[in-house]
Formats: sequence, structure tokens, C-alpha cells
Amino acid sequence: MDEQDAHKDDDAIINGRQITEEIFERVYRGYFRPLFLYAYGYVMDEMEAENIVQSVFATMWEMRRRLPERLDVKAYLYSCVKHACLRYFRRLHLLDEYKKRQAEALVLSLADEEEDGEDEEMAAAVRKALGELSEQQRRIVELHVQEGKTYAEIAAMLRLSENTVRTHLKRAYKILRDNLSCFFFFLF
Repeated sequence: MDEQDAHKDDDAIINGRQITEEIFERVYRGYFRPLFLYAYGYVMDEMEAENIVQSVFATMWEMRRRLPERLDVKAYLYSCVKHACLRYFRRLHLLDEYKKRQAEALVLSLADEEEDGEDEEMAAAVRKALGELSEQQRRIVELHVQEGKTYAEIAAMLRLSENTVRTHLKRAYKILRDNLSCFFFFLF
């Protein structure tokens, strides 16, 4: 099943439990490129799209004995790629959330270290990184991290939209991560 054959047999139903290496290879050759383009349409990253499609095929091969006897190959593969792309986005969101929490922890650690007098070098690095922020970004970070204010509360206090507050925070966290990554390379 080369790429043309794969598209001729778009409705191909196979016995998923009896996939041989030869059948798998034909399915792989016939569907890899269209699936790659489909994944790329979601993730807009060639390497990640290729990894997703490779992973789907690897899983298909490993799970072949547990696949349904009547397997619509095209529907199965496209569904797997779509779900893999959605999992990729969830991981990205979690990673962004993790990085945000790390930046918040660094800012909070500055206040603790000023009280404790510990690790002056790190405190100086955090102060310097905070100095790289615009006045508005710094104020929003202080309100959000140190005072625990929500986006809505900050927006009301500063007469900004919640989206503007989010944007300022996101940019501030990026600046903090960039400036402190050498200090905390294992966190970022």
C-alpha cells in the first residue's frame, strides 16, 4: 500500500490482530506522509509532528494483538494522531504552568531571603531580574505573586483588562526565566 494505494483504500478495513510486518510496512509507507501533514497542521512544528506520527505507529505495532478485528486503518490512525496532538498541547500547557510557578517561587524566595539574609547572591540575581521588568510588569508581578491578587483584582486596581494583566505576567515570567535560567538551569 504505497501513498497512492493508501488513498485508493481509504476505507480499508483490516484485521487489526493479524497485522504482519509486511502489512504494517505498507500501512506505514502509505499513511506516514499524510499523517505527518495532519499532525503538522495541529502542532506547526516539523520535528514534533514527525515524533507524534512515529509514536502512533510504534504504539500501533506494540498494540496490534489488542486492536479490533475489524479495524478501519485510516480512521484509527487519524484519530490516534489527533489525540496525540491534543496530549502534546496539554503537556505544553502544563509545562507553561510549571514554568510560571517556578518564576513565582523565585520572586517569593527573594522576600524570604531578604528576611533570612541567606544566599545574597541569589537574592541579588532576582532583584536584578526584577529590575529588567517594566514598571507595570513589576507592579503586576508583585500584586499577583507577593500579595496573591487574582487577574481580575489586579485589572480592577490598575484599570486594565484581565487579558492585559495576563500578557504582562506572561512577559514578565519569560524575562525572569531568561535572566535567572543560569542560576536555576535545572528548573527551566
